Amino acid sequence: MHRFIVSIFALFGVFATAAAQPKIVVNIVVGGMKASDLERYESNFSDKGFNLLKSGGVVFAECYTDFVPSSSEMALATIATGALPSMHGISSTRWYDRTSGNTIVELCRTRNGRPTAEHFTAPTLAQTITATDKTARAVTIAHNINSAMVLAGRSGECYWIDDIGNWATAECYSATLPEWVTKYNESCINRSHVLGTWFGKLPKSKYLNSRVTDIQIYDIYAKAKSMFAKKVTDKWVSELKSTPVGNDALFDFATKMVDKMVADSEKTGCKMLNICLDTPRIIAEKYGPDSVEYEDMLYYLDESIAEFMAHITAKYPAKNDYLFLLTSDHGNGNHNSEQSDFRDSFNTRQAAVILNAFLSAQFGQGSWVLSLEKGAIYLNRDLIYAKRLSIAEIQNEAATFAMQFRGVANTATATAMLGGVMSSSTSRLMQNSFYARRSGDILYCLQPNYYELIDDNISISGSPYNYDRHIPLIFYGAGLRGRIIDRKMDSSSIAVTTAYLLGITRPDCADGQLIYELRNR
Repeated sequence: MHRFIVSIFALFGVFATAAAQPKIVVNIVVGGMKASDLERYESNFSDKGFNLLKSGGVVFAECYTDFVPSSSEMALATIATGALPSMHGISSTRWYDRTSGNTIVELCRTRNGRPTAEHFTAPTLAQTITATDKTARAVTIAHNINSAMVLAGRSGECYWIDDIGNWATAECYSATLPEWVTKYNESCINRSHVLGTWFGKLPKSKYLNSRVTDIQIYDIYAKAKSMFAKKVTDKWVSELKSTPVGNDALFDFATKMVDKMVADSEKTGCKMLNICLDTPRIIAEKYGPDSVEYEDMLYYLDESIAEFMAHITAKYPAKNDYLFLLTSDHGNGNHNSEQSDFRDSFNTRQAAVILNAFLSAQFGQGSWVLSLEKGAIYLNRDLIYAKRLSIAEIQNEAATFAMQFRGVANTATATAMLGGVMSSSTSRLMQNSFYARRSGDILYCLQPNYYELIDDNISISGSPYNYDRHIPLIFYGAGLRGRIIDRKMDSSSIAVTTAYLLGITRPDCADGQLIYELRNR
């Protein structure tokens, strides 16, 4: 009997240890990374970075974004809040304010251009952690202001790299930068990362891709690196964000941040660190996701992640004490690349002119179309009201006509999305991203391998197809045993499940499903 009681207590002790709440959560979002990248480049990854997360973590092989268009900001907001865009309200980076004469509103900016979090309506996981425990701490860092602020939400600590290469924050988070961040900027550490020449990490024969634009690849890397003097131009900030050193700069800052968080004796609660890497997405869009440049960036990133994980685990040796998340905002199509047999662009400016001419012929001359971009058509409602016309009728006429454009696969009007649940798969995805106060009058999606023509980028995400929506997701640490889960799920489950593992309530607007396989770890 005595042995039985001892065994019971011992068993409870095992469960208590397995269910212990992590002391630190590190959420790494690799912008523009496809789920398939983890397997495609596996042979050239080390065993301490991506492959360690795969072998020791819970890998979700079927994780998708569940809305379209899948812009970075929409996807990051879903990861942060556990809600779809139709709930969290971030349906675009800019929209028309119908209550003030169709003025344009920028997501993270006031009308005079100052950073603001006033447009965020749904609480993030970072906000929820600090609201639950006043001794907890939540920090978000990213290359770009939108990425950082969207993941952070309305409170916490938030930092990004500004136009002159310094780490910056906004008054809504802190009136001034911490002293150590100011000194960090004065030391010009970010600039020190820039090499001036992008050297390939591997010998030429090791790369799986073959299309090369700017990278310098040699069979003997060490010799090649010594052949070139370091050249840093006035455009070093742009180079910092569009070459692998951008990831190095972010992890260098993250390492210093972790040290400060650990040393902060006043903040004894859970610590959360969001790290959004915009550089991978920028490189994928500039060179294509099947370029040597994108591939090489992943190998450098693998090394950076390995070093950063080693730093975290040295601070928190017990596996229950830390939780790593690895995911992405969205994937990337193979437009204008050697992996795609067909690709074509959709010229939004030309389409807007043609659509406006059609509506003018039908309803009289006027500026009927305010904007046509990023999967949305904004109509001039002031003009519609002035002519005493039906908004629903104009929306239907415009949506029907837009279906004639080459490359358009589907359209849905705001009136229809407000009227009921969409039945088709693409319409449902568009409805999931529709937020009545901000979304356009008509949403549209393009056919496979079509993309909106934006600047000189050769790869743009946003389609309803798997190459854009299928993202990696790995939970590592927190007493979780490594395994692969093949059940299909979406990115709104990330914040909900993380909150569960931390033993706190889910963010207030979160409607994602808990990943039930992790309940018993």
